[in-house]
Amino acid sequence: MAHVDANLNALWCRCIAEELVRGGLVAAVLCPGSRNSPLLFALAAQPRLLCLSHIDERSAGFIALGIAKASGKPVAVCVTSGSAVANLMPAVAEAHASGIPLVVLAADRPWELLGSGAPQAMPQRGIFANFVTAELALGEPTQTDLALRALRAQISRIVQDGGGPSYVNVPMRDPLPPLADPAWLAPSVSGEALDGRGADRPFTVVGGISSWGLPSDLGWLGPGMKGIDWLKPGMKGLIVAGPSTGGYPPLVAHLAAETGFPLIADAPSNLRWEECPNLISTADALVGGALGDTRPDLIIQIGAAPLARPVYEYLGRQDCPWLCLEDDANRDFLARAWATIKRPGPEVYAQIAAACRSGDDAWRALWRQGDDRARSRLTEAMANEPWGEVLAAHHACTHGGFFFTHLASSMAVRHGNLHCLPANRIRMVHANRGLNGIDGTLGTFIGECLHFGGSGLLLCGDLAFIHDLPALGALRSIRADAAQSIHGAIVVLNNDGGGIFDFLPVAQVPGYERWVRTPQGMAFAPIAEQFGLTYRLVASAAELRAALDGAAGSTGLWLIECAVPGPGAVDRHRGLLRAMAAP
Repeated sequence: MAHVDANLNALWCRCIAEELVRGGLVAAVLCPGSRNSPLLFALAAQPRLLCLSHIDERSAGFIALGIAKASGKPVAVCVTSGSAVANLMPAVAEAHASGIPLVVLAADRPWELLGSGAPQAMPQRGIFANFVTAELALGEPTQTDLALRALRAQISRIVQDGGGPSYVNVPMRDPLPPLADPAWLAPSVSGEALDGRGADRPFTVVGGISSWGLPSDLGWLGPGMKGIDWLKPGMKGLIVAGPSTGGYPPLVAHLAAETGFPLIADAPSNLRWEECPNLISTADALVGGALGDTRPDLIIQIGAAPLARPVYEYLGRQDCPWLCLEDDANRDFLARAWATIKRPGPEVYAQIAAACRSGDDAWRALWRQGDDRARSRLTEAMANEPWGEVLAAHHACTHGGFFFTHLASSMAVRHGNLHCLPANRIRMVHANRGLNGIDGTLGTFIGECLHFGGSGLLLCGDLAFIHDLPALGALRSIRADAAQSIHGAIVVLNNDGGGIFDFLPVAQVPGYERWVRTPQGMAFAPIAEQFGLTYRLVASAAELRAALDGAAGSTGLWLIECAVPGPGAVDRHRGLLRAMAAP
């Protein structure tokens, strides 16, 4: 295909954009700037790329992360030089901890301006060194055949590598905008250098990591275990699926069916559907009762650490063989793993199932009966629960009108893990549990909405909402594009401050309310008006259900503020767990 590039920067950035898309990039969040304008226009010109403009780099990073999390595909965020790059650190750190393919594209100044006090010039190379799986520090645009082919090859590789975030630093000189430069002559280079290897083919195809099976002699799997086959039939095994299952929920469900092992599944594991074999959805409560004294023969851990502290502590008390099936991040959170397998494919799951078939029947029955009893008690308790954040979270998480749910960190994710009950259809549940912070809650949710297209529900506290307010500015850009839409509900549990800290000893220290819990006294109605959200203030279960019904049937985004009492939620939550675990 013949291209007429305005100048060298336009050619250079077109090559970058083409290879990103051909290598699998599905979207780009574009932050306005001058130095990165050649990149902005090159990305926006790609017809297969979803592009969104947003002015705040910090929340832009999380919007890109949300699209990547939901799609499992690489997504770029493009920023100008200087402090704009540093604003991406929270999103890059979360992507690193969660193994999410976020691609950072940052424009840079010419080398002679670095360290000179020139505007928007700072050392950008290596800024994410501890958090990216790959970094490509490009030289300044060059129009030789070799340079253009090398550029295409390196971009092609970095976008296909996956496994976590990557960083491409792109220094450029004036003239920056893609305006015709009379002094510039298009290079006489090969078609490969100029246009790559076709619209649908990456310049370099990077082969995937093939899955491999367990050897017949399993003695190698643990120190001191030579000749001992510790995967065997009849074991009292537990499968623990944390917030990320590496994209393989069906394989995990099949493993639970074949082995007969109880499957402790956090809500964001996306394994909580009614027909999932041997599902345990109430482990948060169960391990606080008699089941907390049980001792499994084997633990198979899949994904990240469990959400609930009681489950975390229960696992920490075990000293049995431990098999860790990881995605792209290190998941051995208790340093207990006797063996670790990264990116396991179907063959690995099949061979584990064959080695462990079939688990102890009485052990399985013990856990399943406990889960049935706990779920029944949860339903009974909610029928008599007074209005507050526990009941509000329950109604939000069990409403059937939304395609997916995002649980913010702190109290929302703890409520959600208890109340996102198994349903007769798969309802996706997401959470940022790489670093467990409230950073980027709204941005991530917006990104997930953009990918899924269906109605989404965000459950968050007032601090998580306030912390990421700039992300709502992206809604203006989304509304301006007829091909994009976001609808659903943001449900804010407004207990006026950081209620999660009420669980901790620090709550007893004088000055706690001012310096740790930090009530904000924020008015949410003006925020909704400013950003074009439909607003509802609710103070009862009936009002909340009506608002959720309205949001589920709407074509826009609703902000539902739940006015809930500040104190008392901790006691209600703990009391509910005790009631569910009672014999």
